[in-house]
Amino acid sequence: MNRIKRARQRRPAELIRHGWFELKSIRDRFRSSPILGPPDTFLCHAFHTQTIDELWQAISNQPYPLITAIFAPKHFEKAAPDEPQRVREAAGRSMAYTVDLLGSGRVRLQEPLDWTVDFKNGFNWPMSFFRDVQIQDVNRRSDIKVPWEFSRLQWLAPVAQAYLIDGDEKYAEFARDVLESWMLSNPYARGPNWSITMEPAMRIFTWTWLFHVFQGTAAWSDQHFRTRFLACLYEHGAFCARYLEDFGINGNHLTADASALVFSAEFFPESAETQKWGDKGWRLLVSEIFKQVHDDGVDFEGSASYHRMVAELFLWPARYRKVKDKGVPELYYERLRKMASFCAAYSGSNGVAPLWGDADDGRPFILGAQAPSQHGYLAALISLAIDDAVLACPPAASVGEIIWSLGTAAWETASGAPAQEPRSIAFSVGGLYIMAGGDAQVFIDSGPVGYGGRGGHGHNDCLSFDAQLAGVSVISDSGTYVYTEDFAARNLFRSTAYHNTPQIDGEEINRFVGPNELFTLRADAIPEVRAWRPSEAADIFIGSHSGYERLFPGVRPVRTLILDKTISALITRDEFERAGAIAGENAVSIPYHLAPGTIIEPRGTGMWRLTSANKPFVMFADLRDSWDAEILSGWISENYGQRLERPVLCFRRFGSLKSLRVAICPEKSVPENINGWMEEWLSAASGV
Repeated sequence: MNRIKRARQRRPAELIRHGWFELKSIRDRFRSSPILGPPDTFLCHAFHTQTIDELWQAISNQPYPLITAIFAPKHFEKAAPDEPQRVREAAGRSMAYTVDLLGSGRVRLQEPLDWTVDFKNGFNWPMSFFRDVQIQDVNRRSDIKVPWEFSRLQWLAPVAQAYLIDGDEKYAEFARDVLESWMLSNPYARGPNWSITMEPAMRIFTWTWLFHVFQGTAAWSDQHFRTRFLACLYEHGAFCARYLEDFGINGNHLTADASALVFSAEFFPESAETQKWGDKGWRLLVSEIFKQVHDDGVDFEGSASYHRMVAELFLWPARYRKVKDKGVPELYYERLRKMASFCAAYSGSNGVAPLWGDADDGRPFILGAQAPSQHGYLAALISLAIDDAVLACPPAASVGEIIWSLGTAAWETASGAPAQEPRSIAFSVGGLYIMAGGDAQVFIDSGPVGYGGRGGHGHNDCLSFDAQLAGVSVISDSGTYVYTEDFAARNLFRSTAYHNTPQIDGEEINRFVGPNELFTLRADAIPEVRAWRPSEAADIFIGSHSGYERLFPGVRPVRTLILDKTISALITRDEFERAGAIAGENAVSIPYHLAPGTIIEPRGTGMWRLTSANKPFVMFADLRDSWDAEILSGWISENYGQRLERPVLCFRRFGSLKSLRVAICPEKSVPENINGWMEEWLSAASGV
């Protein structure tokens, strides 16, 4: 019934694909595995070996795209002196079953491990056939992402890393026992951890890496364990091949499925079946990178976190083919380089991504200690993996991610590169504009709704912006918080009101399809960029969108943003066109969501003192047209599953549509005549 209700919102071509998907699953309702007969006999026959040990050795002899050994420990410790201690401490927590997943904070789990539990909400998912697992239910408070994330086993990464540093068999034994527990508790195609194809796909990355780390240990030498491990990994590949999430307009799910197929095919020795997996997966990746990634390198899902994840999902299969001397089209590499350039631009010198669109922790490999919002390593990782070179030095927090992925020499190359110079740049196809100069950066979203006009992981954020001034965050969007755990909160955090963009009569700029459609929006707000003029002294952006024309024909918000680089200050002007529209009265609100921890103090009419990260700023608003201002309490979710209160300065007006001018300036640099300064720059913008 849940699927029938949701089907009413789907396109006919997509429904046909979903129907075929359902038909294909019928066979698996009545079988326990795609492996027919004894697993050892099946695997040896499929891969033309006499024994499982021979197959194990054949796989061990093949190259892998990430490093799986430390050949010069002293050199490693010199390059990353803090990593051994960090890894040992993290491994200790993992071996005590202490995890921190999706904003849970550190939670200690008990043996025997329960692989179906959402321990954040105390809910156990049923061990039903995977097509019967109802992921979204408005009447049930639970987040299926918790057992998913736990089952990805990325929390075992420090255990494997500690083994590479110390060579202690206890790490291999622990990893083996965890895998044994997972395989016993999660039979093929049963339970929440098989409920979407992306989850077995994401496990393939971790499992293949763990194999190459531990394959030569005594703890992993038992033939029965080897058979179970390889059989389960084969089941994962077969599942991904059978249930590709190809529904017409595709995003990160299909990318993960296809990437995992390539990994499965390259991991196992070549066979008739795995060759089909690899060919299919690679064809999809080569096709999808040009469908999902715009010509300017921006992923079409409208999210910084999903841009990062998809870039890595496209990167690692290409790297796998490269180390196995297989071809990768240069155009594919070029699209990855463009994705790296976009990431380098939005993450800036400190490497922190703006809260643009949805955010969660999903990635194929998580090997460093950086925070989920730290994207500064990605541009260097892509450049080093493709070209063995890097254009700019990544933040110091990138060391773990790069050194565990590509080795000590790669980090030495990256850390020896020149510092990244801030620059203003437009990604006009994706609709993202970045103003930058000195210690200031403003990220502006003037792009489409996302996911080919369907919303997906995009938010109602057209004309919204994040602003760092004088080196600190001052204005920020609100983030994601959660998905299916709380339907109301999910819709709030992606709503217009939770972004730094004008709202008219409380209406959404892109309509929600329904309160239970958590990843769908109507494509109402078609953006229009009217001016983009970066210069050494200041950057000017002027944009508009059509989000309210369905309600008030001819009514469009027009936003001007000016970054005065000489004093690290920002000017905004919001106007409202009524081209051919009948004059009327409207309620308009324009929120400015301040960075968490900001102290805001009124300083007279239309003026406030802001203190963010111990730096004082002055915020000024021209309230001459009867605008009211109110300090509210809002929410920000800097990491999935967590939210903090923070102040919001909201400007409101009821009546005819009038413009509003606002400026934010470091206190030490406030112009003597702030109105004159604003007027001078806004006049310059009007002439662009």
